[in-house]
Amino acid sequence: MSKNVTIYTGTFTKLNGEKRTMSFIRQSDLPSSMVNSQTINEMQQKTGNEVVFDTEKKQFRQFNWKTVQGKVTERNTTFSF
Repeated sequence: MSKNVTIYTGTFTKLNGEKRTMSFIRQSDLPSSMVNSQTINEMQQKTGNEVVFDTEKKQFRQFNWKTVQGKVTERNTTFSF
């Protein structure tokens, strides 16, 4: 399945102090069949980080907006899930 989405790319500091650059899709742009709102909400409440879909690892990950380094960029594209 392909969908037009916004892909964000940003660098943040992980809990262990390492910097990580991630390209991701926010929950609002994901196909509804991929989203389990209850699980995502539980994860976000535990850490305070946004649960996003990592476009490189093709898995759900957490993005820490509180420790962003520089700017988060965005681009519109078609992504195959």
